[in-house]
Amino acid sequence: MNQRLTIDTCLLLSLAACGSAAGRDTPAAESGKRGSPPVAHVESVQVEEREVDKTLTVTGTLEADQRSELAANATGRVVRTFVERGDHVKAGALLLQLDTRGAEISRTEAEANAKQITEQLRAVRLECERYVALRDKGAITTQEYDRQASQCATQASSEEAARARLANAARVLQDAAIRAPFAGVIGERFSTVGDYVQPSTRVVTLLDDDPLRLRISVPEPAIAYAREGARVTFRSLQSDAELPATIKYVGREVRPTTRDVIVEAVVDNHEHKLLPGTFVTVQLPVGTQSQAVVPQSALRVVEGGTTVFTVTNNRIEQRAVRAKPRADGLAAVTEGLKKGERVVVNPAADLQDGASVE
Repeated sequence: MNQRLTIDTCLLLSLAACGSAAGRDTPAAESGKRGSPPVAHVESVQVEEREVDKTLTVTGTLEADQRSELAANATGRVVRTFVERGDHVKAGALLLQLDTRGAEISRTEAEANAKQITEQLRAVRLECERYVALRDKGAITTQEYDRQASQCATQASSEEAARARLANAARVLQDAAIRAPFAGVIGERFSTVGDYVQPSTRVVTLLDDDPLRLRISVPEPAIAYAREGARVTFRSLQSDAELPATIKYVGREVRPTTRDVIVEAVVDNHEHKLLPGTFVTVQLPVGTQSQAVVPQSALRVVEGGTTVFTVTNNRIEQRAVRAKPRADGLAAVTEGLKKGERVVVNPAADLQDGASVE
């Protein structure tokens, strides 16, 4: 009896164990389910090779085409300012106004004095003409005529002096209005309302920032590629945007210590976004070379760099590359791809490395 109970118990335990095993997947089955790669529907193109510009990276600095520290030409107190730092002004724009009360009084006095002397000179000249007629008739002596002629000359000199004083008074009044000699942007303003200025006192710094001048240092071996009229591109440390410039001047001597030549290019800055003094890196074309190219739509910018998704044996691989966008919608790839490989264009945001491709 005890032996039968033992057999029945074992049988029940065996059945329970089998039922438990049948109710769950084996570790191998679970692994197979979790390891199945997602299936992706993608559009891909073949990596091509094209002739692209070979460039040399050099350094440069953006400079204002004109820079002037404007000084007062008159003595007086500043009564009004019309500009602040960063303001763009046209040629002839009023920047600061000095007190003109003293200058206006001087001009009024000079005008009255000049008018009086001119009227006196008119009367003296009439008298001189009469003396000439009397001399010609022999009605007066030579000495009498000479005295009158001397008086005419003295009066004429007085008129010239009066007109000079009037012109000076007008110039002082004009100089009290400090104006921009050329169009540009205000860099600094050194004087404000209430300041007393005199000739040679700095009042503002004016920069002509459109166009800008790009000053480049070109190494001696690359001088042959720096030609007037040639196009270069540059980018600043503040922006990844690549901008164009045109070479307008190539230095005529190699600097002995640095073994390079100074080259200057013209940069359009009509939007006034580029700042004089900015340090930039410049790409100088030095021939052509064959290079892999892909559509820019194949590039994905991620933290740490740029990647593409390649398709190899129906499997997606995310790969880091070095690429430089071009103006034609393509990107020149300098590292990470070779001709004949396939890349995904316009990859979906959820596309994953290792996905299968139908």
